[in-house]
Amino acid sequence: MNAEQKTMRNNQGFTLIETIMVIALLGIVAAIIAIPLSQAVKGWFQSTSREGVSQSGRIAIERMTREIRNTARTAANAPCISTAAATSFSFSDLSGDLTNCNSITFSRVGAGVPYTIQRTEPFGGTAYTLTDNINSIDINYYDGTNTLLNPRPLTALQITTIRRLAIEIVSTQGGEIVRKYNEVYLSNMKWP
Repeated sequence: MNAEQKTMRNNQGFTLIETIMVIALLGIVAAIIAIPLSQAVKGWFQSTSREGVSQSGRIAIERMTREIRNTARTAANAPCISTAAATSFSFSDLSGDLTNCNSITFSRVGAGVPYTIQRTEPFGGTAYTLTDNINSIDINYYDGTNTLLNPRPLTALQITTIRRLAIEIVSTQGGEIVRKYNEVYLSNMKWP
């Protein structure tokens, strides 16, 4: 027998039991690694979804706040507001229609959840969607003594006393619910 044949006889390979043990150990290692890895991926998707919902709602509420803050006033020092309801608000800023007080309208639009919030200008003006996937928008109105004005929609007499608004938007996306809240003081109003 030559040396090459002796080497072949000693090289028998792996047994079936050894192969099964290696596969089982690799499975255990893969399971240990997969659990934290899957939780990290799930967390990343949740934070991305939450960030998207928060970002769109934040931009909408900041735009509403900025424009409402500049509500014009009439000669009688009343805010130039035509509609003050729970889900819509129509007013004029300093460059708008100071007679009808309806240059800009923020409103909830849609037949059911999810809604959108739109900014509309009167007389066939363009409607811009500020945000979508909204569960609710709630606008509360307060007078100069910080008293909540109710019931909404407000009467014409109540509208003349508005000095502060509180806006809350609840939005959802991918199972995430995010609430955004802001208060707006009408900057062009003299306090009583």
